[in-house]
Amino acid sequence: MDFLRFLFRRHPWPTAIMAVGLMALVWFGGHFVSDVLYFSDPAHREQPLAGWMSPRYVAKSWGLPPEVVADVMQLTPDHRRITLDEVAARAGISLEELQRRVETAKAELEAERRAGHRGAPRAGEGAYD
Repeated sequence: MDFLRFLFRRHPWPTAIMAVGLMALVWFGGHFVSDVLYFSDPAHREQPLAGWMSPRYVAKSWGLPPEVVADVMQLTPDHRRITLDEVAARAGISLEELQRRVETAKAELEAERRAGHRGAPRAGEGAYD
């Protein structure tokens, strides 16, 4: 404790910046570990869609990129903190239809990955464009 007091008295700004950085590391690291542990449980993978879920939860549960989920659910950039009930109501579809769309997107993504097209440049594009 004396060492921390010494550091803060001698170098207040660097010590404060380091403390804030360590708090951010603990905060974000804790969330990362929490997500990894939660979604590594098979019970939380590819869960049937429920109205309380968020698009972010669906992306993590189904292993889909957020852009794919946003495209499937026809979301606008202001979709933060929206539930699947709200998504379905906006689109005028049922949760079952939304479920079918997510399953189709997952199947298409897996087919692309198996075919080896994931990350390959498209015609007319360079590898470093």
